[in-house]
Amino acid sequence: MLKKIFIFAIAVVIILTAALVIAVWHVKPTEALNLDYKEITISSKIADIVKNRKLEVQLTEQDLNDVVKKQLAAHQVMPNDFRIEGAKLTLQGSNLVADVNVRWREKIPIGAQMMFTLAWNPPNLVVKHRNTSIKGMQVPSEWVQLAPFELPIEDHLPKLIGVKNVLFEEKAIIIQLKPLR
Repeated sequence: MLKKIFIFAIAVVIILTAALVIAVWHVKPTEALNLDYKEITISSKIADIVKNRKLEVQLTEQDLNDVVKKQLAAHQVMPNDFRIEGAKLTLQGSNLVADVNVRWREKIPIGAQMMFTLAWNPPNLVVKHRNTSIKGMQVPSEWVQLAPFELPIEDHLPKLIGVKNVLFEEKAIIIQLKPLR
């Protein structure tokens, strides 16, 4: 009888270990991502204003990728022992989809997808975390939640130029400018 219980206990331990290994393998990131970004200044896009003869600047998906990665790099540590290690962002109008690599408790790498909403709240572009999913399964918001962060657009403009409005297109953000803040 004792021998059967011992064999049963070993079988349970083996099954649980195998399930844990499979779960860790299933959630691991599918691609290597990083938080490297290129510093972007809206004032460097002045040539576009002259060329188009419009007081507006277009932030491309890559520009936004760099700006948001900079913010994520500054706030890598998240609640519940999660840390962001890399991201790739895709703009979809006023929504931002971020494929991210996170690490839980400095041990387990996880590939996740975070959804953000973009909103213009003068004088800032506000990025608000909506939800997170891992391999298509929704993660409870209590586990992984980022505080909204603001991108102060006017800080990157010359002193006499202000922001009139921000429009969200499918793959770009149009910043309409106004003379004299």
